[in-house]
Amino acid sequence: MKLYSNKKYNTIAAYVLIVLAIGFIMAIAVFKFPSILRIINIFVDILMPVIWGFAIAYILNPISKSINRMLNKKVFTKRQMPKLTTAISVIIVEMLFIAFILGVMAIIIPALLNSVSEIFANISTLFGRLQDYAKSLFSDHPKIYSFISEKLSEYSTNAADLVEKAEPVLNNLISGAWGFLSFLKDFVIGVIVSVYFLCSKDNLLAQIKKILLANLSRKKCEKIFEVSKKSHTVFAGFITGKVLDSLIIGIIAVPILLIMKIPYAIMIAVIIGITNVIPFFGPIIGAIPTGILVLLVDPKKLIPFIIFVILLQQFDGNILGPRILGDSTGLPAIWVLISLLVGGGLFGFVGMILAVPTFAVIYSLSRDSVEKKLKSKKLPVSTDYYKNDIEHLYKSSADKKPLTVEELYALDIPSIEEANEAGGEPPQALPPLDKNN
Repeated sequence: MKLYSNKKYNTIAAYVLIVLAIGFIMAIAVFKFPSILRIINIFVDILMPVIWGFAIAYILNPISKSINRMLNKKVFTKRQMPKLTTAISVIIVEMLFIAFILGVMAIIIPALLNSVSEIFANISTLFGRLQDYAKSLFSDHPKIYSFISEKLSEYSTNAADLVEKAEPVLNNLISGAWGFLSFLKDFVIGVIVSVYFLCSKDNLLAQIKKILLANLSRKKCEKIFEVSKKSHTVFAGFITGKVLDSLIIGIIAVPILLIMKIPYAIMIAVIIGITNVIPFFGPIIGAIPTGILVLLVDPKKLIPFIIFVILLQQFDGNILGPRILGDSTGLPAIWVLISLLVGGGLFGFVGMILAVPTFAVIYSLSRDSVEKKLKSKKLPVSTDYYKNDIEHLYKSSADKKPLTVEELYALDIPSIEEANEAGGEPPQALPPLDKNN
């Protein structure tokens, strides 16, 4: 018996199978979510050195390209040697990066360890200083001072108990330090991987283009390349600019805090610099714990410290930040806020850093798509046209009223002679009318 295929029913059957497969996968994802999450975490842990390598290479790539261009202009002027200049630029930028990391660790880690140990060792004394400051501040209000003193005594006792209970745990963490060693291993391997990424980035990009062009249509490939280019522009401009901006802010904060004799100046400057990477919420996140620390150690320094933080952030937001970042994201303030809340809620600190450029790319692509559709409908693309009612955009010629006789007589229409005298070209004679038509 000969079987005949029906393309229509074959297509319907294929769509049904695809829908069932998607539903099956979604059901597994819902009911086996913890297992899937564990598998994803295992893969992420395995690939963490590659992730670190890609991130380091992505940040160092602009510097490597600048050094490469400088070598071609200053050193290899007579004969271009691209492989040699690439290798030299990668070696220079990696050595600078390693020297920077080692220098920061040599300066910051001892200061951080001393600061943390002093805080834990003198926590009872810190609460006593704060209580004395509250007494001098609220000497004329005994009820307020009594309430504050009672709470401080309670927190001081609990804090001392907490230190006693946490001390063995901290000793075990310091003696083992397995998490830090694992991070250090991934980071060191990531630095090595970044060398390969920087040296072979052109070949990797060419291979990706080759695969896409071999498997997708030209229109889809052009769309992917356009989105990739836009994403790279936004991410590179924002991340490298924000890292440089935060580094400058941290460097500025160190000498000023030391001159002001703020306690634990280096540790506070590090916290300010790191949290400054986060847009909008960064200054707040950095100011709260550092302000509490200053209040515990030296309450009289709190107000000058707050004034300094406000002035520093104003300098960053109005002068330094715009010069370094410019308008690299093009994202309105409301979407910056929403992106930070969503990114921070889903992925924590890293999510808050990557949320703004990610939303900026999505916003830009959505805006381009909307404007393209509006143009196809012959509608204006400017947002100002849509702030009031939109009925005027759809008025047809039937809605327009004809001019009255008085309005026609009121029109100032120049004669042919007047138009010619004004410099206009004389109108051509109209062809004679055909009486038969």
